[in-house]
Amino acid sequence: MFESVFYTVAPMVVVGFIAVPAALVLSICAGVQKYTEWREYKAALAAEEAAEVSAAESAADGE
Repeated sequence: MFESVFYTVAPMVVVGFIAVPAALVLSICAGVQKYTEWREYKAALAAEEAAEVSAAESAADGE
């Protein structure tokens, strides 16, 4: 009786101890990557807006 429990439950427990931390690490890494991409996107938008303002100012100075 105990042998069957050991052979069925123990592997699931071992897999659980390995899979849960691995899933947490992968989730954190995905979140960090998403946050980095979001910051790069916001920086690109700010640079584009600054370029538009600079172009508008130089056009106004040229008149």
